[in-house]
Parts: sequence; structure tokens; C-alpha cells
Amino acid sequence: MKKDHQKYIRFTPDPDGPNAPSPTIYRIIELLTYMIYLGISTMYIPYLVLCHLIRKSEEDFPSWTLERRITTRLNKLRVNTLYYWLPPPHEPVIWDDGLSKTIPPEIGNAYINARGKGEIELKVIKLNPVKKEYIKGIANIIEVKPVPIAGYWISPPTSAGKSNEVAQQDERVILHIHGGGYIRGHPLWTTFPMEIAKSTKLRCLSVNYRKTLSSDTAFPAPLLDVLSAYLYLIQDLKFNARDIILLGESAGGHLSLFLSQYLNDLGLDQIGYMILSSPWSNFDLSQPYRYKSYLKNSNYCQLSPLRLNRAIKSAARYYNEGFLNSNYASPCKMHINGWNHLKEHRTRVYIHYGGRELFRDECIELANGMKRDGVDVRTRIDPDGLHTSGMNGEAGKIFKKDVLQILDIT
Repeated sequence: MKKDHQKYIRFTPDPDGPNAPSPTIYRIIELLTYMIYLGISTMYIPYLVLCHLIRKSEEDFPSWTLERRITTRLNKLRVNTLYYWLPPPHEPVIWDDGLSKTIPPEIGNAYINARGKGEIELKVIKLNPVKKEYIKGIANIIEVKPVPIAGYWISPPTSAGKSNEVAQQDERVILHIHGGGYIRGHPLWTTFPMEIAKSTKLRCLSVNYRKTLSSDTAFPAPLLDVLSAYLYLIQDLKFNARDIILLGESAGGHLSLFLSQYLNDLGLDQIGYMILSSPWSNFDLSQPYRYKSYLKNSNYCQLSPLRLNRAIKSAARYYNEGFLNSNYASPCKMHINGWNHLKEHRTRVYIHYGGRELFRDECIELANGMKRDGVDVRTRIDPDGLHTSGMNGEAGKIFKKDVLQILDIT
């Protein structure tokens, strides 16, 4: 265990750390900001049309259509209008009342439909809190307690094992960590893990980790939650760590990288594969234009540095500014030999990112750091892709094809 973790930990939480309002207050805020958004949009849309027709940038690309320009820029306007307030978390899972009550009504319809067609088996389980012996070093924040969380099993008919069955011999399993900037998201809010599970014919456990919206759920809460999923697979279902495939997009990619480092700190077995879509790799936004993609791609990418900064401030309230530049929070800045734990365990890494997203350059730096340390890492750039473009569309097809090759699945 490293001895310098305490230098990153604050004695008291950052008093400026934002908290999510109540659901009622947030709905009122949403309504008011939406009215402002509509007022601005009436002038903004004609401006965007004119820009597209008479002020096309040299950086514009063929797939940057008028519809795409308007949709992306309006979405970014909406986010920037609402960025100051963090969304409230979903209601807690009611464990004993059946699957239907554990899925928010606006989420998961695709999964319910797929289950009805026999395309997947869907099951929710309770993941128990991690024991005290696993809370050390960078995760040793007394104010943040381990709690039970929900995990969602997505099992295609072709998987060797189903849901919470003990692992079959040499069976591999997907551990999915969803994105959402640590402030929103749900295991079933996109079909991404289901599509990967179906294409690989492997069962997938997707973790509903806590969002960093309050002092109780700030970091290291998400780390402890995904660690509980890892321990469940290893200890309860008897999977070998080398047979675990970490699948993460955006903030889920960030949390995957954090988990791999924390497993190394604890001396636990390392996962066998890490499959990442547009992994968030840099928490230090004090100088965002250190990466040219933050400036060059700002007109195209839907990500908002304002919202990212707000999310970071909430997530890292128990840590000082030095933490934001550490290998945990900003893995793209990993020191030399910092990825040796992946090299030594022969972990295979795949990083997919978009050429037109804000995170492009930090994804490149992340991959270069791994290559420098001798990690088996493969990258794929979607030249005109935006953030997490590998989750769907034509880029998604390439993503799945690459994953099958990395996993040696024919």
C-alpha cells in the first residue's frame, strides 16, 4: 500500500462542493431554465442555420449536417443553461418488490422489450457493501460509508451461465460501468451493455453505483460500489479475475481505470480486459486548453466544460487540488511505469474515441502512457465521431467487431 495517499485527502469536505436539490426543487429549476432555453432558442436556431449556410468552418466535416449542428448545439445550450444545478438521484431500489419497481419509468424499456422477446434474461440483485478490510489508502474517507447497491444481470440465451449462477469453467463475464459524469445515469439507460453482451454471447453485470451528488455519496462512494461488484464476481460466483471484462463509457471508463489502480493498491488480482469508450481521463480542468481538442472540438462536442467542472467539484469534495492531477483522478497523466500492474497481469485494453470530441487528446495521452509502459493496448479513432460514438451506429458496429477480435471470439 502506498504511503502518500493522505496528501490528497482533506481534513474536512470542501464547503463549496455542490449538492443536488430535492426532486421538487429541481423540477421547478428545470421548468424555469427550460423557459429561458426556449426564449434563447428562437433566436439561436436561425443563427445556426445562417452559420451553416454562409459561415461554414474549414473544420466542418461531411457528416456535420444542419440537423446535427442544430441538435448538438441546442443540447449544449440546454446543458449550459442548467449546468449550475446537479440532478437529484433516482429513488432507492426497493429490493423485495420485483424487477419492474427497480427501473425508473423513463429508463429500461428496451430491456423490458428484449426480455419479453426472449433475447435476454434480466435480473436485479443486491450487491453487499464492501468490508472494512477493503477500504484503505485513497478510499479511506470516514464520512463515506459502503452501502448495498443494485446490480443488473443481462444474460443472452447463448451465455454459458445465467444471472447469478456460479461461473462455468473458463467462463468470461462483462462488468459494465455506465457513464454520466458521476452525476446521472443508470445501468439500463442505454442499450450499450446489452448489445455487447449479445454480440459476445457473455453475461453482463451492470452496476448502479452511487452518483456523487452529496457529501454522503461523493468519492470514494462509486469506487467502493464497483469494488463490491468485482468482489461479488470473484468471491461469490468464483470467476477468475483474468476472465472479467471491464466495459465502461465516459465516466464509466474513468471509474474502470480508477478501479484497476485500486485493485493494485489492495494487492488483489487484476482484471483480464478493459474495454473503454471515450474514457474521461482528466479531472484537472483548470487549464482545459492544455488539450487542443477542448478548443478545436468545442463547436461539435455536446460535452460542457462548465458542467464537467461542476461535476468534478461535487465528486472530489473530500480531496484537495493535488488529487485532480493524480494518477487516480487524471489517469492520462500517469507517471512512468504507473501502468505496470496492467502489463504484469497481461491485461488487454481497448480505447475507442471520437475525433471530434473534447476528450480526444486525453484519450490519446492515456493510450500513449499505457503503450510507454508496455501494456497491450489497442486504440480506435472514429475520425468524425463525437463523444462515445462507439456505443451505436456505424462506429458501434466497428466497436463490437474490435471487441470480438480482442476477446478472440469468432
